[in-house]
Amino acid sequence: MTDENSNGDDDSDQTRTTIEVDRDVWRQVRAEAVGDGKKISEKLEEILIEHFDEDA
Repeated sequence: MTDENSNGDDDSDQTRTTIEVDRDVWRQVRAEAVGDGKKISEKLEEILIEHFDEDA
């Protein structure tokens, strides 16, 4: 059985997933990402790392 969220690379420290986000929250994240010159996925990762106080 395969993991639907796996990127197929067992050696990777990253995974792919799909989430549903409130439209207003999405707009905020997107605006911050653009303002920082980052991809939205990079900004989301940054926010999650800050929230969980983890090192990348």
